[in-house]
Amino acid sequence: MAPGSIMPPGRSVASVLLHGLLCLQLVALAEIEMEGGSCMHFSVSPPAAPPEDADERRNYFRAMEAKDLFRHQQMIKMMGNGSGTGSASSRRRQAKESSKLPEVMSATSMFELPMRSALNIAHVGMYLVSVRFGTPALPYNLVLDTANDLTWINCRLRRRKGKHYGRTMSVGAGDDGAAAKEARRKNWYRPAKSSSWRRIRCSQKECALLPYNTCQSPSKAESCSYYQQMQDGTLTMGIYGKEKATVTVSDGRMAKLPGLILGCSVLEAGGSVDAHDGVLSLGNGEMSFAVHAAKRFGQRFSFCLLSANSSRDASSYLTFGPNPAVMGPGTMETDIVYNVDVKPAYGPLVTGIFVGGERLDIPQEIWDAEKVVGGGVILDTSTSVTSLVPEAYAAVTSALDRHLSHLPRVYELDGFEYCYRWTFAGDGVDLTHNVTVPRLTVEMAGGARLEPEAKSVVMPEVVPGVACLAFRKLPRGGPGILGNVLMQEYIWEIDHGKGKMRFRKDKCNTHHLHNSKGGEVYNNNNGNSSSTVVHRVN
Repeated sequence: MAPGSIMPPGRSVASVLLHGLLCLQLVALAEIEMEGGSCMHFSVSPPAAPPEDADERRNYFRAMEAKDLFRHQQMIKMMGNGSGTGSASSRRRQAKESSKLPEVMSATSMFELPMRSALNIAHVGMYLVSVRFGTPALPYNLVLDTANDLTWINCRLRRRKGKHYGRTMSVGAGDDGAAAKEARRKNWYRPAKSSSWRRIRCSQKECALLPYNTCQSPSKAESCSYYQQMQDGTLTMGIYGKEKATVTVSDGRMAKLPGLILGCSVLEAGGSVDAHDGVLSLGNGEMSFAVHAAKRFGQRFSFCLLSANSSRDASSYLTFGPNPAVMGPGTMETDIVYNVDVKPAYGPLVTGIFVGGERLDIPQEIWDAEKVVGGGVILDTSTSVTSLVPEAYAAVTSALDRHLSHLPRVYELDGFEYCYRWTFAGDGVDLTHNVTVPRLTVEMAGGARLEPEAKSVVMPEVVPGVACLAFRKLPRGGPGILGNVLMQEYIWEIDHGKGKMRFRKDKCNTHHLHNSKGGEVYNNNNGNSSSTVVHRVN
């Protein structure tokens, strides 16, 4: 991952004034000249549940552990070289830090994207968002990634000498033909068939400002090319262009979102590339899909991650714009901290962790990325299990283990240190085995508190009859990672305009915009905790 531009609070006065606007109906225009307050949405389906079979279930969690570990190793590698490019070729220059791109239209609309989880057991823990790109608009299933700033799609692009390299059309074919079959199931983006695709050339100033840039000369003919290695080890190489996305607005009509920077990938490698069509970036970089869209939709976006145990008929949304569903009872608010080591990433400033109401003895400096290299905490929807630096991991797991230590320990499960012979239903209380999962609280600046459900603290049925603590020790330093298991069944809002992060408990299947009402925020000082609460406005 390469550095993106750190975007401090207050980027737009308009976004502050527009805070709390309700979703209004879109005025239909051919090219989405958005009126203030309109909103767009895409439904989200729940993650795939672990399989029933014991051996398959074990492999499921092994795959999850391997994915998370590989992702973190790549993050450390990229922090170490200071560039974040992950380039393996001497022919490719280190990526340039992204800078200011031309502003497009400014508006305050909202839209949402449909998300689902990858069903392939080899690619567990990924939330996929279905987005329509191009003209005519075609759907692509993209991984939701809050710690990345490059949106890319696997692309069918023929080589043009002097312009760009292309895809080897036989790529992905394996000895047994299985890989070739998988490749045929993918949704291939074809720039030649999209009338709205506009490739970016090396000679354009815009190209020089894009990260991961591998242009060798300011040629007017040569396409602006890139090379990126993402946190999970996935490699993508291709060319940059501008494209349009087609989105559904709040009243059910369709609209166009133009001017998006899109990577047309002609080469992908890594353990997850066969399970999706690309990546949808929600990171903090100027070319990020989220940042580009949020500029036009209230400077913020929100998402809700359904539990893996949710009904397959359940749905929720990734939303761009001011989402009234966030403004419900119990909403917490804290400042966004933009990570100095992994620049597209962001998270809260953690001030303490409690287990069963007891504050744990964890050095405060490990939560501060500005004071400690590898410090701080980021939100990462592409990491499953929450990962902590050794000091925090030891304190959290020891405190939880004190409540579960009378259960028989299980030691042979890959990736999990604390596992117990226990059939855990997920509700946190088991009188038969004299077990109550203590409440875990992550306290943040301003008094906001994240208190995940028991099944996000202790993962039930990692294999039949075995439950494990849902935390992993980072082997080579931080930053710490709040993974999607801990984030599930909360609605999260990232408000770059005001530099605020908001969240509240939500089953993620009842916050559709059509039925939501807005709210206003105020600080409720209660004892030693100054938590931010949102009350619904009727």
